[in-house]
Amino acid sequence: NSKDHDYCPIITADGNTMYFTSRREGSTGSMRDPSGQYFEDIYMAKRVDEIWSNATNVGAPLNTFVQDATVGLNPDGSSMIIYRTAQNLTSGDLYECNRHLGLWQPPTKMTDRINSEFHEPSATISPDGSEIYFTSDREGGLGGRDIYRIRKLPNDQWSLPLNLGPTINTPYDEDAPFMHSDGTTLFFSSNGHSTMGGYDIFKSTLVDYDMNGWTPPENMGYPLNTVNDDIYFCMSEDGQTGYFSSERSGGVGGQDIYQITFPSSQLEYLVVRGVVTDASEEPIKARIMLADRAGEELIGVYTANAKTGRYLMVVEPNEKYTMTIEAQGFETRVEALSTVVVEEGSKEIPMDVVLTRNDNTARATKP
Repeated sequence: NSKDHDYCPIITADGNTMYFTSRREGSTGSMRDPSGQYFEDIYMAKRVDEIWSNATNVGAPLNTFVQDATVGLNPDGSSMIIYRTAQNLTSGDLYECNRHLGLWQPPTKMTDRINSEFHEPSATISPDGSEIYFTSDREGGLGGRDIYRIRKLPNDQWSLPLNLGPTINTPYDEDAPFMHSDGTTLFFSSNGHSTMGGYDIFKSTLVDYDMNGWTPPENMGYPLNTVNDDIYFCMSEDGQTGYFSSERSGGVGGQDIYQITFPSSQLEYLVVRGVVTDASEEPIKARIMLADRAGEELIGVYTANAKTGRYLMVVEPNEKYTMTIEAQGFETRVEALSTVVVEEGSKEIPMDVVLTRNDNTARATKP
């Protein structure tokens, strides 16, 4: 931290490399905006033996003579999203930068499915790079800034943006999304949900991938959140160490970057992930119904992708479930699922399913 504004920390999943935005003296070109603040530049610090190194300006090609700011980082630190203003210094776009042989390559402007005539200041990359969550105040939202998601299609093109809906978005502002490396836990800031004042940091879990289903956002509480703006949160892979920006009293100057350590992991759910196929390993579009152990109370309905057979479910630890897998032309399969005995530290349960064609289908397909 410096006497000037320092904010928007983004870290690698191992927690040992941090990039952040600063308006400190020494920015590229030493330019100042009308308020007298230095232009935004991107800085980097390394952690060795739990001690952070002095921050250094990352230089070109990430920093230029305009405003350049950190936005998102993939888990291994090989791909970064930055926000860069245009030459007029009033509008701007999101850019993607890739790291090759230890060096950052020139940024490329992201798809027009994200960048628009409106304002898109924040974004985060899913762990496998197939999704981007971003904020925008574009028309058609629920009000203010909303969080959207786009997916990489099989033809390598991006889908149309999908608004995350009223569970996440409000008539006010949602900003600074951060998708954890578990691929299901979304942290974001909002001044529209129940807050202590200004922006607070919330978390929600993706519970139904295809139906855009999310758990109700949970306020992360004090001392992370205060009556001031608390924003730009990111979390280490183990779910116990977080970094965020705040302009609370007692700081070094302006916005500062803070670290918070939780007594236990903030990643409360487990991910069940697998593929539904037939005996020839061909993918099947199947419906998966998740119920309690007795099979009496339905907890969720999920769909395996028709092209890949892949499915994803988010479940609670230390529980026992019943899975019923149905697909047209195949015998229904019932599986027991236990999350009681899961390897320590693991947040994912692999579970592939092979379905058997029913007798009528088998006879009908014989020559």
